[in-house]
Amino acid sequence: MSMRWLTILQFLEIFAAYGIVTLFLPWRILRKRFRCFSVAEQLIAYFFAGNFYIIYLVYLLQFLRISSRVTLLLGTAGPFLFIWIWKRKKQIPGAMESLLVRIERLLDGERGKKTSLAQLRRTVYERCFRGKRKQWLHALPEIAVLLAAIAAITYVYGPNMVETFGYKASDIPVHNYWINELERNNIWVAGVYPYGLHIVIYYLHMVFGIPTYVLLRIFGVVQTYFVYLALVAALKMVCRGRFTPYFGILFYVMDIFNWSTYARFESALPQEFSMIFVLTSVCMAIRFFQEFAKERNGNCRWYLVQFAIGFSLTLTVHFYGTMAAGLFCIGVAVGFCFRFFRWNYFRRILITGILSVLLSVLPMAAGVAMGKGLQGSLYWGMNVITGDKKQEDADTAGTLSQDGVSDSLTAGEKESSGNTTKNGETGSVLSQSRIEELRKEAEERIQKQQKPLAERLKEKGSAVRESIRINVMNVKPHMAEITLGSIAVLLLLGIFLLVLRENGFAGAVLSAAVYLLCMCSLQCASLLHLPALMDANRCGIFLCYAICFAWALGVDAVVYLAIRWWKRRWLGEMASLLTLVTAVTAVLSQGLIREPVKVGALEDNGAMVCVTNILRENKDFTWTICSANDELRMTEFYGYHYETITLLNQLKDLGQNPEIIIPTKYVYFFIEKIPVDYGESTKHEEVTAKGAETPLPFTGGLHPYTGENRWITMSHMYEWAQRFQELYPNEMEVYYESDSFICYCLQQNVNSPYNLAIDYGYNNPMPK
Repeated sequence: MSMRWLTILQFLEIFAAYGIVTLFLPWRILRKRFRCFSVAEQLIAYFFAGNFYIIYLVYLLQFLRISSRVTLLLGTAGPFLFIWIWKRKKQIPGAMESLLVRIERLLDGERGKKTSLAQLRRTVYERCFRGKRKQWLHALPEIAVLLAAIAAITYVYGPNMVETFGYKASDIPVHNYWINELERNNIWVAGVYPYGLHIVIYYLHMVFGIPTYVLLRIFGVVQTYFVYLALVAALKMVCRGRFTPYFGILFYVMDIFNWSTYARFESALPQEFSMIFVLTSVCMAIRFFQEFAKERNGNCRWYLVQFAIGFSLTLTVHFYGTMAAGLFCIGVAVGFCFRFFRWNYFRRILITGILSVLLSVLPMAAGVAMGKGLQGSLYWGMNVITGDKKQEDADTAGTLSQDGVSDSLTAGEKESSGNTTKNGETGSVLSQSRIEELRKEAEERIQKQQKPLAERLKEKGSAVRESIRINVMNVKPHMAEITLGSIAVLLLLGIFLLVLRENGFAGAVLSAAVYLLCMCSLQCASLLHLPALMDANRCGIFLCYAICFAWALGVDAVVYLAIRWWKRRWLGEMASLLTLVTAVTAVLSQGLIREPVKVGALEDNGAMVCVTNILRENKDFTWTICSANDELRMTEFYGYHYETITLLNQLKDLGQNPEIIIPTKYVYFFIEKIPVDYGESTKHEEVTAKGAETPLPFTGGLHPYTGENRWITMSHMYEWAQRFQELYPNEMEVYYESDSFICYCLQQNVNSPYNLAIDYGYNNPMPK
């Protein structure tokens, strides 16, 4: 089987496994509780319940240090079976007796296989189709639209998944390491961190037996489907039209956004996983404000419960998702200000918000109480918020630096050249020319502050527009202006709906407008002198998500206003469907659908093919892979790993290392003939003897595998493999080879392994 077909089958397996535990099992238990809600609300409730349960189940078992496949299966199936049996305890004896009688007749030949299959088909027909012809006919158009949306998502994100097999983000090996440690009941091995995604990957690995490295390769695309479908489900809750929510996906797959705003969807990363819960959780709060006014207190309680669970999941997965959800909550507070500040509403929302934060913080607080410190990236995130970390913010790049100068001096500015002056307060020494430059910059800043307010606002607006155009939108003209203008349009639509006394719908539209305004302000925070809660690149991803949500809701409001005076349900559905079909036709005719995403992996496809085959062909721990770095965590529980740079450094001094032995039956050497651009370009197309003539990099960590260092390392390794194969042609064979990658397999007697310490001609070349 080719790697492409294997990847497709693995994708279907992972999608089905995740769907079973987050949708099917909760549906089996909770369907009667939520049957009075809409289909979208039910799906979100099941999804929240499924994710919340498995995450906190793993937390509990990890704290007790008893997490294993057995305990996870018991914790998953036990409660569901108990509830199922409890509800059917009077029916089970009769059902079991009937089943045993049928099996006995089938085994005795009294009942044929065809009869049994016919009865099974009849049972399925009676439960799913009999008397439901109108329901299926009514659902067919939406099923067709949903399939078209799934096809669009597949077209954009599917090809890269089946063409590029390796990890596509540099931090995935670190996440792989953390997930592996969960298997050892060693949670937060690197410090306290939101572990939502790690727990989901770990759970799927333990319960369904899917290797972790396969999940990390493919789950990014799986979660992307859920990100897009969550957008539709959230819109379904607040839109009036039946088909207008699908505009959210249409806008998202259009070629109007910057590549950087959606490229990360190809990787299984916590930030993107958290996006599933951002809109869906806050839309539950919107539904509470809409329904509580109708005095449906029973349902409203469940809206608040779902809001608490969903909002807590954002922080359980990634704090950036919580920030985006928090800004949306501000939008809801403004959009429903006519209800939000009433005590009946306010106290319920306040209590729910506090409970949701406590739910997510409690496991991490327990970790801190157990003596675990915070993981480093949390400090980085806090530094971004407080402004302590100096960062390259795209908002201030190029022509966007409209005003202001830095109040701090770099080390280079403290060097004197020529005439110097002593700064009495800091003790630093400034050149006279630098003092003149600072004086001129201060004068220019004063002049800008003295400009008329209208002119300053115009300059600031131009800078904001240009920032959004460069960092979020692509080269399509006027998209930044459309984005900013849509905020005003949404505000006007909301006000108009308020005038028409459509208060619930008006609140949703106004909430979306304020949320979009908040996200645009956050994107340009440095230009507007606001706190930068997240860096501009990450913010752009959430901004695009907010744009698609707000625009789809705006389209729905326009369609609703156009037909609201005709009190016919079928007319509204037809209008929304025709609007969607017209928009899709226009987008396709103009070629506005974005091309399939292309994201390169940080290892060669051949490496992933070899890892897959090695795991399938060999017994555990009978082999060793000698490679750069990523395979270490992929194969941690199945075999051994030897660092390429470790071997090469040992070969530099054969006097000190006369014997280099790897005592396993098989040793696989992964060598890139065309080195991968890891972190930066290698500046070389293929390995050469010239690269082996260059001294090995002296730095540690990942540096020997980044940029030009990777070319040098792989050139040395290739030359060593060539010389070793010449010495042992029968034992050192080519296991796999492509134009860009080669894998050698050394088969040896474990009782008398080969000595890898040979003189390959470039062991320790001197710098030229």
